[in-house]
Amino acid sequence: MKTQSSPDQVLSLPGFGAVTNTQFAGYASIAPPKKPTASTEELFYWFVGTDDYAKKPTVLWTNGGPGSSSFWGFFLENGPYEVQSAVGDYPVVTPRPTAWNNKANYMIFEHPLSVTLSFQNVDADVPKTPQQGIEQLYNALLNFVALHPEIAKNPIILAGESYAGTYLPLLAKAILDGNAKGNTKLDLRSTVLLDAWVDPFVQMAKDTEYAFTHGLISAAQKKQLDKKYTGKNLANVNSEIANICGCYMANTAEIGDPPFDPVLLYLNRDDVREAIHAKKGIQLTDTWSKIVSDNYTPYVNDSFAHIVQQLLSKNHKIQVISGLNDAKDCNFLGTGAWLDKMKGKAAQAFQKATPTQWKDAANTVIGFNQDGGTLSWL
Repeated sequence: MKTQSSPDQVLSLPGFGAVTNTQFAGYASIAPPKKPTASTEELFYWFVGTDDYAKKPTVLWTNGGPGSSSFWGFFLENGPYEVQSAVGDYPVVTPRPTAWNNKANYMIFEHPLSVTLSFQNVDADVPKTPQQGIEQLYNALLNFVALHPEIAKNPIILAGESYAGTYLPLLAKAILDGNAKGNTKLDLRSTVLLDAWVDPFVQMAKDTEYAFTHGLISAAQKKQLDKKYTGKNLANVNSEIANICGCYMANTAEIGDPPFDPVLLYLNRDDVREAIHAKKGIQLTDTWSKIVSDNYTPYVNDSFAHIVQQLLSKNHKIQVISGLNDAKDCNFLGTGAWLDKMKGKAAQAFQKATPTQWKDAANTVIGFNQDGGTLSWL
């Protein structure tokens, strides 16, 4: 165990004890590094290093929303810990066996401003558009690596799910543009989009087909929905499908308030806030920001497929991942539809590629991979 060499280093966690890997947590300013007084607002971050972290790549993970907390990933999906209990003098925190930080450094920012521990000073500073929010996130990332330059020397991989299909193409573009402008160079290697919200109207057009082929609606219901929801009305199809097949979908996954309650309780503990250098006093009551959701609502169906195309044209590697039964808003049929519409050499190479079987360690087929080099889909 290292002695503390940085004011943001995490040495121990309530319910877990001393950490044996290098971790940093705290706040990074959203002001441009060259204009540090431009804002007093900050985003909370948590960096969890793998073995020999200073020589390993870093995965920057984000959940979607818009306005959802990335503590979802950190504590419930692919991050380092699971909170079993947060009640009493001895909360119970256990390591996740399949945590991504077993293979690479893992990092989250709570963004946009106003999401959980990224408390805003004034509501006017909360971004009004996804572009503004990503500008703040990019600045916070630069300010973080200024504190830890060893991280900037190694590859960075962006990864996220759902509305991260908007966040991450914008962030990748900001990083590449910033590198070209002479900002602190970040070695951005790839972007991973899981069940991602990239080209909404193209994706939503496949919702009825997905619901029908999965036995969630009848042929008659599909015909009715297809007839009713076209063009501008397409945005309402999700809610109608949910009304029709909600009885089947209500308990398909243990998500929502109850499973997250231990995490909220844990993050609201003063000893936890102190351990991760987070601001005290304000109690968290939810895992998302209503103000961000409200601000971004006018743009939530905007397509960012053109940004993905720009990234591909710069030979930036894009890995798309879809789950066969992931149906909430970004099913695999919709993902395939926007991938088929992509233009350019990288997209054409992908579209011509033959899907191959993807097998686990027991040689069981668990999926298919279509790899065009720069663009691939698992």
